[in-house]
Formats: sequence, C-alpha cells, structure tokens
Amino acid sequence: MYEDPEIYGPLLESLGTLISTPKPSAVQQAQQLTHVTFTSPSTSHSQSQDRQTIITSESRNAIVTAGTTGHRTWEAALHLATYLSTPQGSSHIAGKRVLELGAGTGLVSMFCAKYLDPEIVVATDLERGLMEQIQDCAVRNGLGKERFRGCIWEWGQEMELGEGETDGERGKTGFDVAFGADLIYDTDLVPLLVQTVKNLFTSYGIQEFLISATLRNEDTFGTFLGACEKEHLVVDRIPFDSPKEEEQTGFFHSTAIPIRTYRISLPLSPAPGGE
Repeated sequence: MYEDPEIYGPLLESLGTLISTPKPSAVQQAQQLTHVTFTSPSTSHSQSQDRQTIITSESRNAIVTAGTTGHRTWEAALHLATYLSTPQGSSHIAGKRVLELGAGTGLVSMFCAKYLDPEIVVATDLERGLMEQIQDCAVRNGLGKERFRGCIWEWGQEMELGEGETDGERGKTGFDVAFGADLIYDTDLVPLLVQTVKNLFTSYGIQEFLISATLRNEDTFGTFLGACEKEHLVVDRIPFDSPKEEEQTGFFHSTAIPIRTYRISLPLSPAPGGE
C-alpha cells in the first residue's frame, strides 16, 4: 500500500520561516543590490572567442539609493564603455595610467583595467559604500591591485592612494588620462567639477579628460561648456554615436536621449596620434 513520504523537518522549518517573513516594501526591493554581468559589444575578433564581461553590483530599480545615484550603471557610462571598446577608444587607455571620476558601480574602470591593457586604473568616488562594492567586484572580475585600485576622493581635496602610489618623476600621484560619465546633472556642481578637471591637468599631469554626458538639459550642459571656456579648457566632441538599440551587441543602453562624448584638453595639447 502506498505511504505518504515523510516531510523533511528542516525543510519544513525553513519554509515556515520564509512564509512568516514580511515582504519587503517597494522601496526596500528597489534598493536591494544584485550582481549584474555586462557584456561588451561583439567584433569580428571577439565573435570567435570568449566575450568580454564585467560583473558589477547594482540597484537597478532605484534612481537614488542611500543619497547617491552611483548604485546603478547609467546610459552615459555604457555609451563611454562602448566607445572605449573600439580601436579608437582603446587607444586612449592602452599603456596609460588612468583615473575615473564618479566611478559609481565601476563598470567603465573595471572594463578598462581588465581588457584594455592600461598600466593602472584608479576608480574614484565620494561614497565609501560604493567603493566597498567596487572592491568586491574587482575581486569577482579577477583584478589585482597592481592593475586596479579604488579610492575615496572628494573633489577639491588632495587625492590619497596610499603608500607607494606616487609617481617619483611627477612628484606626486600622476595620471595620463582621466574620464567620467554622467557627471553633469546639477548646475550647482559644475564649477567644482570643472575646477577638479583643470586641477587634474595642472597637478596630476593628465593629457586629456574624456567625458560622456546624457543631454537631458541643454542649459545644464551649456553651463558646463561655459565654465570650461572660462578656465581655458578646450572641449572637442568625439565623433562617436552608440549603435541604435536594435543594432547593439553589448553594453546595451537606451539612445532615446542623446549621449555625447567629449575630449577636454589644455590649449595645444595634441590628441592621441596627432602631430
């Protein structure tokens, strides 16, 4: 005669615990972090090999979490990563000492460090929580400290990377190129951002600053361009557009709102490959 199987006690106990646990609120669910794997666009070279992937920690459904917008990867960062994955874009990174402002989830920095052959990449942000997440994801992406570092940095303050990170020839921490994405969203922050960018040229030795911006508000971006002009910074648009959404093969993102990438330099600072 058929007998009902005995229910495993610990399983029943766990089920009871789950049933009695209150469901998180909509806000709590939006703020929960999950690991997300991003894949770079395919090329004729990469189609026959393993695709390039980066793991980040994200709160995909929240715009602002714990007072910061950095817990999700925004469209301008995906646009910048798409550009840097091209031969022209990667030439800005290969063999260079690289710095990112406002790294957020660290996607672009970690992609550069893992696949674009820099000397070193340093990802910076103001929030300690973001930096802890980036450090965790760096391990998940197999990035060692000799190639990738995270650093808490408040704009306008001296950068401190720790012992052994200064460049003896430059006299202090030095970089070749810096970049940032979606940094221009508040006109009140524009003066500090522009002053920080200029300081990277004069005090940290960078030769160029790349910035990708989603043009949500033309007036805000116009304020940024005007501030750069006052500081005698040269701003040139890089002629690159992300593929249409239906044609994208990696770093998928919306193109409904225009996203542009610019190269900022000091006067007479040549572009890579220039005379």
